[in-house]
Amino acid sequence: MRKIFSALLILSLCTQLHAHELTIKPKSTEFKQGEIFEATVQSSHKFIIPEEVEILERVKAGIFEDGKFINSKLTADEKNLCINFDVTPKNINSSIILFATKDGETWCITNEGGKSGAKSKLEAQGLKVISANKYDKFAKIILNASHEDKNFNAALNFPLEIIPVTNPADVKTGEYFDVKILLNGQNYTGPVWASYDGFTPEYENTYSYYTEAENGIAHIKITNPGLWGVRAVQNNLPGVKDDYDALNLRSFLLFYVK
Repeated sequence: MRKIFSALLILSLCTQLHAHELTIKPKSTEFKQGEIFEATVQSSHKFIIPEEVEILERVKAGIFEDGKFINSKLTADEKNLCINFDVTPKNINSSIILFATKDGETWCITNEGGKSGAKSKLEAQGLKVISANKYDKFAKIILNASHEDKNFNAALNFPLEIIPVTNPADVKTGEYFDVKILLNGQNYTGPVWASYDGFTPEYENTYSYYTEAENGIAHIKITNPGLWGVRAVQNNLPGVKDDYDALNLRSFLLFYVK
């Protein structure tokens, strides 16, 4: 019995540490006024390599424009393991911000393995729940940034949000890209990861850069041009009685370096 419990505990910890990450990848980087722009929502353990299609009912994606979230229609793409959506920006002369969020389901480790569903619901079925976690995920990508534009650092007020301090249009290879990270509106202190498209498509949970945010600020050394992502997590926030023991937040900021 002790060995079984230990194995389940390890599985619980691994599940908490290695949940899929939510990211956004555009199908192009070119904008034309009045034309539709296409992008994908991806879910994966590997940076910007899609591995599964999220449940559509739990995902929202679209464009953040004029201080508002404008949700797009989502389409599951089983062949390419992603969710497709499109937007039509009003103004292509400023930074364009696309967003994606996932309202996570409760995932429980039980005496019969991993199960989805509220803790109380599974216990009512006779299962022994060892841990119950909820994962909420947030992602945004800044596109079409220009040197004069001030829209790049708009705050979307996610519970865990990475906001650029450096304009993506200004950053160059070999320089630092600074971000401000907020957890429920307060400065976040903790681990930050970053990587670029193509760094390690073979390996899960592998990033090219690691640092720690102090009082909300983190500095990322840019080593390559292309699509970059900055990641922050906050685990073990208070749960909801009878539903889940802990709330875990994951957030990604994506941008291009020329």
